[in-house]
Amino acid sequence: MCKFEHEFWKAFEAAAPKILGTLLIAVSVAMDRLSTVTLAERPRMADFARWITAAEPALGWAEGSFAPIYRANRSNTETAAIEGNPVAEAVLTIMQDHPSWRGTATELLKLLRQRFPLLSEDSDLPRQPNHLTSTLRRVAPLLRRRGVKTGFDREGKLGLRVITLDLVK
Repeated sequence: MCKFEHEFWKAFEAAAPKILGTLLIAVSVAMDRLSTVTLAERPRMADFARWITAAEPALGWAEGSFAPIYRANRSNTETAAIEGNPVAEAVLTIMQDHPSWRGTATELLKLLRQRFPLLSEDSDLPRQPNHLTSTLRRVAPLLRRRGVKTGFDREGKLGLRVITLDLVK
């Protein structure tokens, strides 16, 4: 049910002492348990994950329940980020057919335009090679987690800029 803003704040003010008390208990429990908590793997924001894992009992969660939920949430976020980026999706599609690709940003842009003409028509692809390189640098961590390593090198005396895309097993 939708509430008016003043109704929301009135309910929040009534609940605020209990919320604060619960948070303080969670911090207290986490501080007591923090030195004994070990994570099977260190996710992004590992300190945060360790603190929440230490606070699990105070939050009413089963021990060890936070890590799989956090992993699933990160995976869903990454999937949404890739689906929202046509360049990332296109690169992942190309890499399904080729274990590696090497060339300039101009060559990659040409390949993407040939392979995905609708993206070119909708202006979802960068118009300039340097913008494509910038986009690839931004999505490189997402691509890496999907098994595609990106590289940006300079070659030769003229410093030709070369992009490499490799499937990582």
